[in-house]
Amino acid sequence: MGFRSRRTTIVPLLIEGHKALCIARARQHCHWTVDDWKHVAWSDESRFQLYRADGRVRVWRKPHESMDPTCQQGTAQSGGTSVMVWGLCSWSKMGPLIHLETALTGDMYATILYDH
Repeated sequence: MGFRSRRTTIVPLLIEGHKALCIARARQHCHWTVDDWKHVAWSDESRFQLYRADGRVRVWRKPHESMDPTCQQGTAQSGGTSVMVWGLCSWSKMGPLIHLETALTGDMYATILYDH
C-alpha cells in the first residue's frame, strides 16, 4: 500500500493573519530588482542542541541488534546542552554571530542592532 512510518514535516506555525501578512509583503516587494535586495539585511536566531537530537532518531535494525554501536544514540545525563545564537548577513557582508543567553526579545534585538 506504500505507507511507511516517517517523521512529520516541520513547518512554521502560521495562523491566517500571518499568512495574510506574508502575502501582502510579497506583493509589496514583487517588483524589486536584485539591486534593491542588495540593500536588505537578513537576521535570524538558531538553537543548536549538543549531545542530543531534537527529534527521535530511528534506525533499521533487527531485534538482537539493540546493543550494536551503529544502532545506538548516546545521550548526556541532563539531556544535553544547547547554544543559541543570532546572526545577520547582507549581500556584501556578514554581520556578527552573537551568543544568546536566553530567547531573543524585541528589546534585546533592538539593542543588538544598535550596537552593531
